Amino acid sequence: MDGSRRFDTTKGYSMKELLNEMVDLAAKREPFVLATLISHNGSTPRSTGAKMLIRQDGSTAGTIGGGILEDRVEQLAVEVFLHHSATTREYSFTGKDATTMDAICGGQVEVLVEWLDASEPGLVEFLDSLSQAVASNQQAWVLTALPSEGSASAHTLVYQDGKSRGALPVGFSIKDINEIRLPGLHQIGDRKYFIEPLDIAGTVYIFGAGHVSRSLAEFTKAVGFRTIVLDDRIDYVNSERFPTVDQLIVLDNFSDPLNGIQVDRDSFVVIVTRGHLHDRTVLTAALRTKAGYIGMIGSSRKCGLLFDELRRQGFTDDDLRRVHAPIGLSIEAETPEEIGISIVGEMIQARARMKAGLSGKG
Repeated sequence: MDGSRRFDTTKGYSMKELLNEMVDLAAKREPFVLATLISHNGSTPRSTGAKMLIRQDGSTAGTIGGGILEDRVEQLAVEVFLHHSATTREYSFTGKDATTMDAICGGQVEVLVEWLDASEPGLVEFLDSLSQAVASNQQAWVLTALPSEGSASAHTLVYQDGKSRGALPVGFSIKDINEIRLPGLHQIGDRKYFIEPLDIAGTVYIFGAGHVSRSLAEFTKAVGFRTIVLDDRIDYVNSERFPTVDQLIVLDNFSDPLNGIQVDRDSFVVIVTRGHLHDRTVLTAALRTKAGYIGMIGSSRKCGLLFDELRRQGFTDDDLRRVHAPIGLSIEAETPEEIGISIVGEMIQARARMKAGLSGKG
């Protein structure tokens, strides 16, 4: 199974929706149990970081794998509710078991099952902060101290700037966490922690507001990207053409397209402007950033000619290998909608690789 996913979208619940459910329960002072898959080995239906919320009435939201695994965890949750406790439990499944779990063969998982006291003010504040960080696509990490003898689980939210909500482990440094891209177990001092990065879906900057951009923006929003459309044509950059995007930016011109825009490794730059000169300007600027994904529309011939120009300007072959051009998966796309699908498919693929700590380009 792919281990690159974080905060899975399952049973109709995205992480934002699951957090909203937790916030609602906490606001109503209703305790709940949260089950988190903290490690897995072999073929398992969900990957590390998958979550399931269990309410007092036994109903659930999210999933950690379905079938026999969730049955056992739900049984354990009854005890956790009763004793107001937290525990970790390992489960091993054979190939026969896996037929009830949407998996093709056996595997082993470890699950953290914890009772969360909704009457505890600290929990409400923590969930509010976590929800805000997820909603704003903010880079942060959740540190969960696993329960040990004489101590319950504890949670800390650490922001990229080093600030935190909750207690940091003794001797812990922000430098130790900044490069953690995947959820996993870590030993810090004499205690074990489950550390999970917030699922930064990524921000896509779509340069150009034509027909392809219009179709693409709908797809990028549908698969979780924060979507920003930029163009210098005010008649094109409006909410009637782009009703779902997060932000519309009217450029004075394309001479300095990234002015005021913070592009980082979780950024996706898509170049679909109306002309070769604008494409070249945006691409030149994008190559000077740390953008995780850069894609440019155009024929192989056009892209090749533009690459030759950039080499003469001093860009290296390693620089140009960062660019997906012609942009999109090869699916014989022709219409703006088909081209949009091919582009977002390639972006999803690049995002998965980036989350796994690999280059965005395969």
